[in-house]
Amino acid sequence: MKKINISVNPYLELINSVLLTSRYNEITAPFIGYGLMNDAENEYTYAIKSFFAEYKNHKVYQTVENMIQYGFIFSRPVEVALSLADNEDFTVQYTLSPLCIKYCGGIDKIKELIALLKELAVESDYFQFYNKNKAFYNVYIEKANETVNAFNFPDILENEFGEEQNSYNYIISALMKGNFGVHFVNDKTQKADLFSVFTTDSLSMSCGILLHEFSHPFINPLTEKHINLVHKYDDAYDKLAKSRLPDFRSGYGDFEECVNEHLVRAMTIHLLQKCGLTDLSDELKKIDLDCGYRYIPKILEKYKEYDSKRNIYPDFDSFYPKLIEVFSENID
Repeated sequence: MKKINISVNPYLELINSVLLTSRYNEITAPFIGYGLMNDAENEYTYAIKSFFAEYKNHKVYQTVENMIQYGFIFSRPVEVALSLADNEDFTVQYTLSPLCIKYCGGIDKIKELIALLKELAVESDYFQFYNKNKAFYNVYIEKANETVNAFNFPDILENEFGEEQNSYNYIISALMKGNFGVHFVNDKTQKADLFSVFTTDSLSMSCGILLHEFSHPFINPLTEKHINLVHKYDDAYDKLAKSRLPDFRSGYGDFEECVNEHLVRAMTIHLLQKCGLTDLSDELKKIDLDCGYRYIPKILEKYKEYDSKRNIYPDFDSFYPKLIEVFSENID
């Protein structure tokens, strides 16, 4: 039986600490609609701000702020941090996605950023600071253990999607707003190592957001695989325009992301219902509909069809071409 590994990632805490003490929120809030770093005051953020004040003129800050123009926001800092090996030497372990490389401004920009983060970590003795303050996360690790042990989530996901993954990693960071899922292909098994990053509010640490973030690595690659078919239904993007929230508040920027978010959010609701967590599934369904995900009710009907016809559709990949037809339907 696969387990979900719970941890706090020092590299992610370092990048997030730099973002928190930079002009990141100031720069991004006008076009995103809100600051992406958590501005709550607590003993940990106070320690971070005090610690990094001495290094505010370090070149890494200018580099980070310059990378924002390319799209170094949302999951891009997360993916860069989690691509590094667990050795405090900033060795790259996983290959970054083409999308991440693009939105960071290219591989040379990423290499420069990693080199500067290493320089800052050595100069400041960051890892000693991190080890001194990581007890802040103990209460959240305890909560995460309660969540991941509520159900056998890897089996639930792999049975539903008809696909096995290599590992499941639950990463906690209190410094961000939002939750993010990334995955990397494991060189040895050629299966995916899944990394889902959760902030520390109660909803983010619930079973619902766990299922949401771990569903992305199953669904996103299939959207990419079937992208030509997906774009047959581009008109759906215009249909959603009047119900979509302003800026990035609905959680997507283009139609590909829109499709992924619809399918993932509907799958989360679907699996919560199958787990008997109907109150949470109803809560998330209301939130998603309020955010403008108008196709979710029709997608839920499709998921019931998929479950009832697994003899015809042995895995989610085989059902995807039929599923995507939902975006041709009228939502008025």
